[in-house]
Amino acid sequence: MTTDYLLALLVAFFTSWQVKVLGGLIVLDLALALAGALRTNAFDLVKLADFYKVLVLPYVLGYLAVYLVIGFVIPADSLGDLGEPVSQGAVTLAWSTLVLSLLGRIKENWAVLYGTAAAKK
Repeated sequence: MTTDYLLALLVAFFTSWQVKVLGGLIVLDLALALAGALRTNAFDLVKLADFYKVLVLPYVLGYLAVYLVIGFVIPADSLGDLGEPVSQGAVTLAWSTLVLSLLGRIKENWAVLYGTAAAKK
């Protein structure tokens, strides 16, 4: 495995639709959280910085780490015909976990913003 392979993995990662979906969900979560904080007069600039430190960086860097590790441990050309499905399945499982977590946060922020019954739980 060479640096060309690592570079190809990085390019594939940052151009994938999964990363674009994660980015979109993170932006939506941020917008809803900001709107909810402004609505409830709870806006704090320190919490905004914490959002990036606690949510954005770990999610994106963690997903990148999983993507790269799986790309090196189970390259697409390994395991014969099973290499590609196994590696993509593992990456998709990690991505799905992140998406479900983000959707949960978005639901909570929506409830805070619009005062639905979910906010009372």
